[in-house]
Amino acid sequence: MKLFACMCNQPKRLWTALAPVRPVLSAAPPVTRWGLGYGQGGDVLLVRTPKSSAKPIDLAGPLAEIPTDCAIGQAMDDERFGGTDNTPPFRFRRWMFAMSGDPDLGAAHGRLLETIPEYLCRNLKGKTPGELLFHVFLAMLHDEGSVDDPNVNTQVTRRALAATMKLLTTELGKAGKSPKLGNLAVTNGRSMVCARIDEEPLRLRKLWVTDDRGARDDSFRGVLLVSGGDGDPKDGFEDVPAKHAVLVSRDLQFSLATLEPS
Repeated sequence: MKLFACMCNQPKRLWTALAPVRPVLSAAPPVTRWGLGYGQGGDVLLVRTPKSSAKPIDLAGPLAEIPTDCAIGQAMDDERFGGTDNTPPFRFRRWMFAMSGDPDLGAAHGRLLETIPEYLCRNLKGKTPGELLFHVFLAMLHDEGSVDDPNVNTQVTRRALAATMKLLTTELGKAGKSPKLGNLAVTNGRSMVCARIDEEPLRLRKLWVTDDRGARDDSFRGVLLVSGGDGDPKDGFEDVPAKHAVLVSRDLQFSLATLEPS
């Protein structure tokens, strides 16, 4: 289903920068639940709708009234889970997370839960695989002493994601399962990592705005990543290779890295 993540350096101009690609940020029906997470004043705020819709959902719509430099939006079409607590994105302190896949973790669920420290387990509110994997990721960051580091290096975030994916595939492999995991996005508001886990496309686009003369304003920097059934790349989008992550630093520079543990 649809997932997007974006960052910029000028919160009041994000909506303008997204205007040329608004159709790509719409989730086609059926949609069972959807939400938007965004950073504002150092806090993570959520707008979540745990109701089904037979009409397209404009995931970026709320940003018309919300100045922010970081946002994640997601729509799901899985009917296994309902309610606000099971509606992405998920958060913990400064962190936001969303994952487009919704695999059946089966017997791996218990083993994954065992890896999460008690103080993180207390933040688990719902029953979705995405929220559980978010907390496994946080546990990996905890092991590196980086959960509360606002300036955590994107390579640390990448390593924590890679370790999470390795643990997941190992545990699922023991049960003879290899479900599609989709793509994911995670951010602490100052940096972001988006990963293409399997064959589902993940696309990257630089964001920009123009000045009064119609020329590109180089003072604005931004990046958008979109996952979820939009056909061939177009309108400036580029494909992210499978099993690679896009690392977006605090200064809005981005690079590609593999998801191999290191």
